Amino acid sequence: MRRAQRVRDMNRRHSRNQSDPTSEISLKILRYLDQNPNAADTLDGILEWWLPKQSLYEQEKIVQRALNSLVEQRLLLIKQSTDARKHYRLNVDRIQEIRRVLTNANDV
Repeated sequence: MRRAQRVRDMNRRHSRNQSDPTSEISLKILRYLDQNPNAADTLDGILEWWLPKQSLYEQEKIVQRALNSLVEQRLLLIKQSTDARKHYRLNVDRIQEIRRVLTNANDV
């Protein structure tokens, strides 16, 4: 029941904040990972490879906030490498929840 409530809350948050850049970036990250479940990368790599090029510089802070939010929601996992950079990847244990969020976002 607790997980279902989190999904409803997250869906409500995403639908309410459609124009919120952080929510939009969060959905782009989740869509990318849904299509590439073995992907993992740093903030710089995500900016360059996962998201459209035109957003590279102007979106860095928004992308960082989106990544932080997705980690807080346990939809992404984070691993710090020996060079102190953080690598973000899909939390495969939450894939069904992620797919529900993406489906509901597409319905809005």
